[in-house]
Amino acid sequence: MHLHTTMFLQSVSFQMTEEQHKKWLAAITNYTIIGTYAQTELGHGTYLRGMETTATYDTSTQEFVLHSPTLTSMKWWPGNLGKLVTHAIVAARLITRGKDYGIHLFMVQLRSMKDHSSLPGIELGDIGPKLGYSNVDNGFLRLEYVRIPRDQMCMKFSQVHPDGTYSAPPHSKLSYNSMVHIRSGLVKRVGIGLSKGATIATRYSAVRRQSELIQGDLNLSSWTTRVNR
Repeated sequence: MHLHTTMFLQSVSFQMTEEQHKKWLAAITNYTIIGTYAQTELGHGTYLRGMETTATYDTSTQEFVLHSPTLTSMKWWPGNLGKLVTHAIVAARLITRGKDYGIHLFMVQLRSMKDHSSLPGIELGDIGPKLGYSNVDNGFLRLEYVRIPRDQMCMKFSQVHPDGTYSAPPHSKLSYNSMVHIRSGLVKRVGIGLSKGATIATRYSAVRRQSELIQGDLNLSSWTTRVNR
């Protein structure tokens, strides 16, 4: 559930408009829907320019058509995608009026709210066992011409209007703010973990004695250096 309360919720909070918040935030915060963040694909890791998933705008229906055109465009590794989630924020290349505007975020329902089965055009599942990380159902996702309403694009900074006209964000890097927020949080959590470990090691060094317990032995904190072995 960690990705639901971090990447999924934060993407909606930071990247969607106030009107979109009214539609989605209550359902997210009370766990009516459970989501993840689907960005990484089988054919790329951090090389986002290599992303292949497309979201093509259809002016006749005012819908986006999301599609995984190749095997390598399959979303791969998102946490909780394998079994748990009902929705996902999907990163895809926005195409409107025949022009590719790069990566944008879209809210996509993946599973039925009635029986949790995959919706039409959606193939997903668990990627299988992972060394030391099998408690999380990391999954895969393929989209076969899946249609979503126009207002399910994250439109706080960039918009696609009903006629297909694109409005660019004030700055291209605004689309990264959700990921930057999460990455900065990782640094904070690592610092907390390191501080706990340092505290335990320091306290233990003050009472642990080297060699036999006879008068005059030095405790570990008396040594100028200590090496883990």
